[in-house]
Amino acid sequence: MSKDLDSFDTKATYSDASLDYATVAEEFWGFVSDDTADLIGPRPGQRVLDLCCGPGPMTIRSAERVGAHGYVEAVDILPEMRAITRDRARERGLDQVTVRHGDIDELPPGDASFDVVNCSLGLYFAKDMARSLASFWSYVRPGGTLAVTTIGRRLFEPVLPVFFAACRAEQPGMGTYLPWVRTEDPDVLRALAAEARLTGVHVSTRDTPMPLPSPGAWWPIVHGSGLRRLETELDPGAQERVRRTCEEWITAHRITQLNVGTVRLIATRGRDGVPYTVPA
Repeated sequence: MSKDLDSFDTKATYSDASLDYATVAEEFWGFVSDDTADLIGPRPGQRVLDLCCGPGPMTIRSAERVGAHGYVEAVDILPEMRAITRDRARERGLDQVTVRHGDIDELPPGDASFDVVNCSLGLYFAKDMARSLASFWSYVRPGGTLAVTTIGRRLFEPVLPVFFAACRAEQPGMGTYLPWVRTEDPDVLRALAAEARLTGVHVSTRDTPMPLPSPGAWWPIVHGSGLRRLETELDPGAQERVRRTCEEWITAHRITQLNVGTVRLIATRGRDGVPYTVPA
């Protein structure tokens, strides 16, 4: 694991961000989940495993698609995220959803019983990404699909570079490392898939415009994402100046949308029925 990843406190960052994360879920995270759900298309009656479920945008979409005769298991390491997912499923009457604790660094071997295994915006938090990817694969049934979505190089352009510059202006020398840079290169996912011995692998990149309804809509995205870590390194006055700088820039440049850059790995397990084991 890189020293940079060691410096990023995933649990603290996303525990603190959980309520804002839930609000942003339908703006950014839900936007990514819609795209993923359309691509992998969980069908009625299927079993879906949603790893690193966060506040549950993909969990909810999967449950709605598989219907009452299907099953969705949502897994996250953070109790705050699990509680939000559980509440959202309950509010919608989605009894086919089960939510449980799980750490992608320590998943038990799977039993190849899920039609679809999904991990959106989570693989890059793993200490050993290839091993975690192999463990995901062990849950996929013969003929099933594994979908992994990570963040690409052009996330939140054109505003994110302005945010970084404003943070550095307040605190020169501030590091702007974020874990998702580990997988922003599609060749990294291809190499990880080979190391994990996945089959039927297709890796692609996608840049999709996401509406930014107002300049003020940018700051909840900061609060509800890993960008929150950079904000919390600043004192309240500096935070306010960074927020104001971003909103003024968005207004001056008439920005009405953000780019959502993603990298997606889709793997299909063969139908030979051979049990899969995680490499030692």
